[in-house]
Amino acid sequence: MKKALYIFFLLLSFNSFAGTVGPNGEYFLVHDYHDDWQVYSDKMKAYVPYIAEQHVNYPSHTVFCDIESNRGYNLLIYAEKEDNFLFINGSLRQKIPVDKWMVLNIDSLYKAYEQPLIYITLYGSPNIEDKKLLLAYKRELNQKPIVLAESGIKAQPRTPTPYRNYFVVVSMLILVVFSYLSNSYVRAFDRYYNLRDLFNTLVRDQSFLINKPLSRMNILFIVMLAMIISFFFMLLQSKGIYAFGMRAFLQEGETLGVLASNYFRICLAVFMLLIFKYFYISLIGQLFNLEKVVDLHYFKLVQASIIFFTGLVVVLLVLFLEYFPKDFNWTTYLFTPVIFFYVIRFIILYFTINRSVPIQSLYLISYLCIVELLPIILGVRFAL
Repeated sequence: MKKALYIFFLLLSFNSFAGTVGPNGEYFLVHDYHDDWQVYSDKMKAYVPYIAEQHVNYPSHTVFCDIESNRGYNLLIYAEKEDNFLFINGSLRQKIPVDKWMVLNIDSLYKAYEQPLIYITLYGSPNIEDKKLLLAYKRELNQKPIVLAESGIKAQPRTPTPYRNYFVVVSMLILVVFSYLSNSYVRAFDRYYNLRDLFNTLVRDQSFLINKPLSRMNILFIVMLAMIISFFFMLLQSKGIYAFGMRAFLQEGETLGVLASNYFRICLAVFMLLIFKYFYISLIGQLFNLEKVVDLHYFKLVQASIIFFTGLVVVLLVLFLEYFPKDFNWTTYLFTPVIFFYVIRFIILYFTINRSVPIQSLYLISYLCIVELLPIILGVRFAL
């Protein structure tokens, strides 16, 4: 499993920074406007960011393009369906050919419109995935990077999007932590990432890993879990989904610095909640006279969460970067599997505790409802 995750993150980094686009792959990508689409809101009398759940049937999609700062580049336009039209500053320019790239020179647009900012509208298909708008520059045959003799700095194309670069940086950061833990705490790592051990409800040995839930070693794994869960929330944010009212908690903006700041804020909040969860379980365990199973309960909780959220983030990262449908539906794609995970975790905890100490089923269910189901119900209430 360690090797698989190493390979995945390395391929992700390569995929995010490489590749050519446009007709016959003759252009280097500078910026993909995939995440910059806007639609006109009659209610607000202004252009607002495109949100799949709200604007799924809108035939008109608009991007504001800074042509003054991007002179020397080209705009590449592509449509997969018929009857799509190109508008610039609200005026019809031409019909977009099907399955053929349109190339507009930025310098020519700047001379024609004599203004630094224009808005480009693609009108036709309501499915935003049928349309592409890219900023690119044409590569020359046998082109080599330009090297400045004195400084040795290579001229590179502009970075694609803040979110894509942010995903790569955070993925590599998580990979570093992942590598450190897998090499420094081999036995603990193998146990945390062990599906067979997760579903083993008969725990015979009370190891140091279980008996010291807030030891330095366990805290490091909790930190990694907080980083993974926080990455999950930032993936949602990149698609305009702010669970638990995070919009008020996070900074506005999409620069790499703002995204990194938001990520570490969420990391700190998630880490504090995970630590608070232990003391909450300990308190309820004392009330139910179940102090003996508190540490085992918390270990199983962290173990299940690490396995589930690691897999979920890997899947979502691939989907969001490459194949994720724009008609995103929270209930279908995320709500159901997350709730299913908590149900499975509840069942695992029930049988693990039941086989560890003699206890009546109704008494145990009451305990688990307070420490597991109640937080889930409250979480669902505030998440939606």
